[in-house]
Amino acid sequence: MENNDKSYQDSLKASASEQIAVNAKTERAFEKASEKLHKHHSELNRTFNLPFVLMILCVIVAAFAVRQFIAEPTLVDGESMETTLMDRERLFVEKVSLWFGEPQRGDIVIVHYPNSSSRYVKRIIAMPGESIEIKHGFVYINDEQLDESAYAGDWYGRINSIVQTVGSVDGRYTVPEGHYFVIGDNRNESKDSRSDEVGAIPFEQVLGRVRAVIFPFSRMRGV
Repeated sequence: MENNDKSYQDSLKASASEQIAVNAKTERAFEKASEKLHKHHSELNRTFNLPFVLMILCVIVAAFAVRQFIAEPTLVDGESMETTLMDRERLFVEKVSLWFGEPQRGDIVIVHYPNSSSRYVKRIIAMPGESIEIKHGFVYINDEQLDESAYAGDWYGRINSIVQTVGSVDGRYTVPEGHYFVIGDNRNESKDSRSDEVGAIPFEQVLGRVRAVIFPFSRMRGV
């Protein structure tokens, strides 16, 4: 009887050892499967993330290129172009046309002033080679009064800021070649090419033409 009990106990111990061995083997199998799955998941992540990252980079580059060379929105800051453009209106500025030809008198443009990183919205009034002066409250180009009735405000006939551009003589100034004389439509409240701090704007600092007001929506219009 004792021999039978001992055999039974030995059998139980052997079964327990075998079960432990099976469990250990199963755990190792799960660990290997988990490592393999993690590695595969990481490879999948790398596979899918690379095109995604490239796509994001392409979008960023394309957006920068469009903004730099084709068109961009711009905010009006101040009252120098009233009542044509009002403070805080957002504008659509187009740049492509400047690749193929120079701006024209009457164009509303975005420009850089000398020694300034800021941008300004103004109207081109005098072209390269033309003489400009302000007398009797009006703008004169090559001794002829400029008709500005299409966009005139209450300043019309009462412009009180004469041309003081460096190089002017008795309020008369000849625009250098490759430059443009710009003035804000709110003639008596605009710092522009009439100032000795600004002067005529070189072509390369004319950044684009204003084509439309795009915000607020209630005031959307072409320019």
